[in-house]
Amino acid sequence: MRKLFLALLLIFLPLTPSYSHSSLVSASPSSGSVLVDFPMEIVLDFNEELLVIGQDDPNSIEVFDASGELVSGDSKVSGARISAGLSINGNGSYSVKYRVVSKDGHVIDDSYGFEVQSPIAISAPIEEEVVSIPSSSPIPITSALVLALVIGLITLIKRRK
Repeated sequence: MRKLFLALLLIFLPLTPSYSHSSLVSASPSSGSVLVDFPMEIVLDFNEELLVIGQDDPNSIEVFDASGELVSGDSKVSGARISAGLSINGNGSYSVKYRVVSKDGHVIDDSYGFEVQSPIAISAPIEEEVVSIPSSSPIPITSALVLALVIGLITLIKRRK
């Protein structure tokens, strides 16, 4: 009986939660996904709460476009979830890099990629070429008006005489 108990203990002991490590449960956008809409945020869920000590947050998530430019904002941790806002406005490949620390101290440092292939890609504003029409100088117009006024006054004075 004692041997049976020890055998069962050795079988089930590794399955207890204290021996498991945290792992990524879900991601949005997910690894390898091809999106037709621009994502507004990235959300990663883990199977254990993430470690946050006061104002110190050892957890981070960053998203980069194909040219290496950062397109994510500050990350926020809530329990087992980390998220960040995104400013994606164009089609292409994006890479996600994250580093999180679970409450048991286990560090997960990983990355994955996704793509955006939207039919409504936002691009830089189209610059319109402005054609300027040369305006006439105000000096000849003013001179012509003054000349017409002088001629009109001279004509008026001659008629009164």
